[in-house]
Amino acid sequence: MMQTSPFLYPYTVKRSPRARHVRLTVSAEGLTVVVPQRFCVSRDLPSILEEKKDWIARALEKVAARARLKRETKGMPETIALRAIGEQWRVAFAPLTRDRLFAKDGTITLTADFNEDEALAALKRWIHLKGREHLPLLLDEVARRHRFAYVNVAIKEQKSRWGSCSSKGNVNLNSRLLFLPPRLVNHILIHELCHLKEMNHSRAFHELLARLDPNAKENAAELKQAWRFVPNWAL
Repeated sequence: MMQTSPFLYPYTVKRSPRARHVRLTVSAEGLTVVVPQRFCVSRDLPSILEEKKDWIARALEKVAARARLKRETKGMPETIALRAIGEQWRVAFAPLTRDRLFAKDGTITLTADFNEDEALAALKRWIHLKGREHLPLLLDEVARRHRFAYVNVAIKEQKSRWGSCSSKGNVNLNSRLLFLPPRLVNHILIHELCHLKEMNHSRAFHELLARLDPNAKENAAELKQAWRFVPNWAL
């Protein structure tokens, strides 16, 4: 049975007919407490865990350190720069806790039992959620500023497009826009919103885009190389 409170670390209790004493083991799966069949967990275990808390913390850290050594780190980022919203995050690994990914105060903490593929997948999911949180707000701000009325916005993970706009007024945005500088994100948002009035790349479209974005030509040229802002692990 998995336990999480009131002790700091989650742990699993296993009853063993062979056990004569309480035994603590730490592995990549976390802390396991083996107890005799008639041992009273609720009454007697809290004091044992409290007495052994320093040893448990050191053992969990050793497991985390071994996991870090085994994990291939070639693609694992140490920091994540979300230029579009002015945020810089540090990536760290820690002993097992209740949440396998925890983001707070500029640090994304992953549990040490993640292998590289699992850790990168978790970071990609986090980026997608950040995109859903922030990109619609940025789009709404630009739309209000330039008096566009779109119907809906969806955050996706397109492989080759930063965004799109349908004839029904639905805007799709790539979650990886978060990695781009604000000026390029602003250009892309204006670009897609202009398609609400001009559904092609005609002269009229480019004239409208130039009126709303005075640096449209420069931004469009830089946008051709904008994928360089997206780290390999996020592609």
